[in-house]
Amino acid sequence: MQGELRFGEVGKSGKRTLVDNQILKRQLCVQIGAFLEYPVSDFREILQISASRIEPASWKASSYLKDFFARMKRMELEMWQEYYVQTFDLMPQCSLYISVHLFGEESFKRAELMAGLKSAYERQGALETTELPDHLAVILKQNARLNDEEWSEFVTMCILPALPVMISKLEKNGNPYAFVLKTIQELLVEVEKAHV
Repeated sequence: MQGELRFGEVGKSGKRTLVDNQILKRQLCVQIGAFLEYPVSDFREILQISASRIEPASWKASSYLKDFFARMKRMELEMWQEYYVQTFDLMPQCSLYISVHLFGEESFKRAELMAGLKSAYERQGALETTELPDHLAVILKQNARLNDEEWSEFVTMCILPALPVMISKLEKNGNPYAFVLKTIQELLVEVEKAHV
């Protein structure tokens, strides 16, 4: 059933159900996760399409993604790649490994979280990535590997507490990637509300 839902579709009654909305938001998280990976192609068009697909689920989240696009649209791919590396890799303004923001870089709890994530991902088959399992892009793109209860718990206990710290670090430097994280935060706050 999950795989059959298409962006923007509604039920026979003409209204999207809570379950449909949660599935849609999880699918949108997969798309947004791609914007937190090293840019290997010019994905301006994909960014615009994603913003329009997010709008029915969350106007506010869509507006954040549009703000990101407005700030980045003039950059050539090479400049975008350099900006990404400066932001997240070499002496990063902000780490995309959420456990760093929750537990610090050297922590038993961090290692425990990563081991738990890796195990959850691998229940559905081997995880093919060069990133650690707590990288935000990996988490978003692999969210379907977690059942609804696990996903809701992970959003509430790990992702939502880490996002404000990450956003603050990026906003302090006027970094437009803060808008991508705000998009994610806005979508996930709705997930949390649905399971409270």
